[in-house]
Amino acid sequence: MNLVEPSIDDLLSLEVPAQSKASPDGRKVAYTVRVTDWNRNVYEHRLFVHYVFSGESFQLTRGGDVTDFHWSGDSDLYVLRKNEKAQVYLFEGLAGEPLQVTDHETGVQVFKLSGEGVLYLADDPEKSKRKETTDKYGNVVHFDMEESTSALYYTEAGRVKEYNSKVMGLTEDEAKELPKPVIKVSKDLPSMKTTEFYPSMGVIYMNARPRDPLVYARESSSHIIILDCGSALTRHLDGGEWSSESAKLKMPDQGQVAAVSPDGSKLLVWYRERDRMMYTQPDLWLIRTGKMAREMLPEMRKVTGDLDREIMGLHWVESGIYVSYVDECVTGLAKLGEDGTVSPIDLGDVHSNLMFNVSSGGYLSFVGANREKLYEVYVTPSPVSETPSIVVLTDYDSQLKCWDMGVVETIEWESKDGTMIQGILRKPSDFDPSKKYPLLFDVHGGPSWFSRDVLLEAYDYARYPVVQFNNKDVLILKPNYRGSIGRGQWFSELNVDNLGVGDLWDLESAIDHLDTLGFIDTENVGCMGWSQGGYISAMAGLSSNRFNAVSVGAGISDWYTYHISNDIPHFTDHYLSANPWEDPEVYKKTAPMSGIETANTPTLIQHGGKDMRVPLSNAMEIYRALKPKGVPVELYVYPEMAHPITKPRECRAVSQQNLEWFLKYLFNSS
Repeated sequence: MNLVEPSIDDLLSLEVPAQSKASPDGRKVAYTVRVTDWNRNVYEHRLFVHYVFSGESFQLTRGGDVTDFHWSGDSDLYVLRKNEKAQVYLFEGLAGEPLQVTDHETGVQVFKLSGEGVLYLADDPEKSKRKETTDKYGNVVHFDMEESTSALYYTEAGRVKEYNSKVMGLTEDEAKELPKPVIKVSKDLPSMKTTEFYPSMGVIYMNARPRDPLVYARESSSHIIILDCGSALTRHLDGGEWSSESAKLKMPDQGQVAAVSPDGSKLLVWYRERDRMMYTQPDLWLIRTGKMAREMLPEMRKVTGDLDREIMGLHWVESGIYVSYVDECVTGLAKLGEDGTVSPIDLGDVHSNLMFNVSSGGYLSFVGANREKLYEVYVTPSPVSETPSIVVLTDYDSQLKCWDMGVVETIEWESKDGTMIQGILRKPSDFDPSKKYPLLFDVHGGPSWFSRDVLLEAYDYARYPVVQFNNKDVLILKPNYRGSIGRGQWFSELNVDNLGVGDLWDLESAIDHLDTLGFIDTENVGCMGWSQGGYISAMAGLSSNRFNAVSVGAGISDWYTYHISNDIPHFTDHYLSANPWEDPEVYKKTAPMSGIETANTPTLIQHGGKDMRVPLSNAMEIYRALKPKGVPVELYVYPEMAHPITKPRECRAVSQQNLEWFLKYLFNSS
């Protein structure tokens, strides 16, 4: 078969599975698939159901964006779907029109099943209205100090059906007098931003911070609400009063609830034992719920001490505690024992994404990929074990069959300080080691993230046209530079007080390593990346003479500029060990702008106009500095985008700009 080069639109239009969950008995798997709607300029997720043993599957939703779903028994699905506002729907028996369970004015953010009903997180409509009142003072915001509108609510599908039936026989005025079947579970708590919640056996555990801004994340706390939600809802509908008991848990500093055991007798807690730095991996600790009346730390027992990896996903079911984590360039799954034992789950050459699921019956389902295949939906046909058999349920990889996707492999090299660095190298499918190829770095964000050893990651086509570059005889290297996750605590903190500087060592050393292998053209090297990857690209363009062109996506120009304007100022406090007024020298050493005097690298800059994680001022600073020097520089602003680019047409523009930029300035193509 003669393979063809896919277009940017081809890749952006791929249907890709996102998450999956098996029914308790493992006989059905529900999963979502991302689809591209060019007319409406949105990505949405459709929900499908697959019958494991018959092999039959069908599409459950046709419109709206499905962001989450939960099985209730083996045949009913609760689904969070967004049209105008996200609401919870119930598909009973997986047939017919769904019941709309919630009708929350501000939309539902997250939901979980609790007893006979649904517990969900949303903004309080009345507080939201008061917050927006401008009659007296106009539109003014008290920076970092606005009261959170976050609240927890509870409803039941059966009560919703009863309410709907009653309303049908009432006039509009009479209907207004009928109490709606929903209660505000958190009404007796002070105003807080709820971040996670865990219903269990008549109690609700929740993590919260004092206000919405992330600057308050270090002041997080955990609470318990003791409430029979079903009984409280009944009293509400009968016109009676109800109340709950609540208390703040005596957690160690910045400890948070991570999971509750199926029988409600134990908790898992996230806690950083060594210090509270962002780059310090949190461990999981076990405590019995009967021992939470006093200070909890002395009663807590670490269960991930033998796993020097950051836990990314967690499910606690009857058969055990299951976790996902990054292990070098792939993801790993393991079963944790309450005594701290770690039993890896061997999935062969398939690598799960981090959103795996284990049903209450012990059936593992996940979306996985490898070097040769696109993401597919997998399930274990029997309860998961250390060496499970897995069954693939989908064939989305067939979309790629006639396309030339290049080949993927992992490599390793020694950086300037002796640290071994790993990365993913993409080669043309007809790679010839006797030829000299241009090299283009594709640098992930983070820094606490990673590039994975799979055929195609989302940012491989949503921002950077790596497949198109491969088809034009360009090598793509995705480095897991120092600070990336997957190598343990020691590696995660290697760029502390050395941001950008050590990262640049890792990239320049990769050029040297590949040069010794004899198949790169060291006169044709470029670098592109988003967020932290954009920062590293800026360092490459402004502080190194090894790169012929760079692309800075939502990148930091100067840590001072970043510190005073972003939504997580503690990032610089942690990674640079001080704020810019305490240690200006470390800020100068690690700033791309420090190299502006000698900078002459053609620089493409792409940035979201509403980006608060890396504000637009960072992009403007680089642009304003390079433009008068006569250095080729272009700045593209996406006015409606925040930190990520989330719409297909804008993703098309980002990819096309990168393709044209490097063809023009790196490869001397018209």
